Amino acid sequence: MHAIQIPTDHEHVQVKPGRRTGLPVMIGIHSTTLGPAIGGLRIKHYDTPSEGLADCLRLSHAMTYKAAAIDNGTGGGKSVVPLPAGASVTRALKEAILLDVAEQIHDLQGAYMAGPDVGTGPEDMDFIFRRTPWAGGRSKAAGGAGGTTEGTFAGLESAIEAAAEVALGASSVSGLRIAIVGLGGIGTLLARALKAKGASLLLADIDPAREALARELGATWCAPHDAMLAECDVLAPCALGGVVTPEVAGQLRCRVICGAANNILSHDAVAAQLRARGIDYVPDFIANAGGLKYASAVEVHRQAPAEAMRGTCRGIAENVRTVLRGCWDGAGTSVELALALGQRRLDAALARPARPGPAQMQAARG
Repeated sequence: MHAIQIPTDHEHVQVKPGRRTGLPVMIGIHSTTLGPAIGGLRIKHYDTPSEGLADCLRLSHAMTYKAAAIDNGTGGGKSVVPLPAGASVTRALKEAILLDVAEQIHDLQGAYMAGPDVGTGPEDMDFIFRRTPWAGGRSKAAGGAGGTTEGTFAGLESAIEAAAEVALGASSVSGLRIAIVGLGGIGTLLARALKAKGASLLLADIDPAREALARELGATWCAPHDAMLAECDVLAPCALGGVVTPEVAGQLRCRVICGAANNILSHDAVAAQLRARGIDYVPDFIANAGGLKYASAVEVHRQAPAEAMRGTCRGIAENVRTVLRGCWDGAGTSVELALALGQRRLDAALARPARPGPAQMQAARG
């Protein structure tokens, strides 16, 4: 069994108890080479706090390459607050956690900007923003992009269409059989959009109440494990990551994997196993980059929403085509090629002469 890779090449990692809750606030800043580190705030139950720290390190590393690959002008970071087993998240506890997080983010003086993730949403970012300016993905009412769900969904839909074009020779998703595992906000939007474009859907979620969506859309409903191994053109994991292990990869019957979940592969080496089986894998940090791209374009780069959305979808589709065509040409696995996209930008930035800071400029003036 392969161990999960945990990167440790971060610029800064801190684990500090919150002053109000005593819960560990974990912040990982992987890189600020291309700009301030951006990444979501995850508040969820873990079996152990160390699992939360592993999530923080893996996801902040992925955010660096996600941002670099889409030329976002930002770096990669992540924050995680692991909840104790059985803890009930009341509104009072949630606000105390957010205050603890806001305080620690503010102390980093702009090196890290939080966004919504598992257990948090745009309104939580609004709350943090009232305490520190380093919070993105805020609600539209507060002047933000309205969270990251809309951008992530639109980018993922573009990624699936581009992957179908390259890997399947399909001019559209009409008639393709697509399995979506995880029917949260993104999975639900994706299911509706693909159905409207003529795709045949197989839907799955751990919540049996989501079967109502399958009935509404005339889709096949099944358990998540069965959906993962179903025969289909495109498999879209849209829940939590680590679902494609070496064991699962050997049993898959899909032709393309392209989903919104972070860290879909349990280990990067699984990408080579998928390629050997003729399965095209779109790396998650390419496929799900739309939330980051769109929210940053609106809130950081001040683009109009329509312009930001067009740029988001176009950029992600171009990256998918580049990566998958490189795979077909034998240039490497999709993960290797996607990482190389980001690494070229990071290397170019590191090769530039450092700009003088205020103190250096003052010294030069004498």
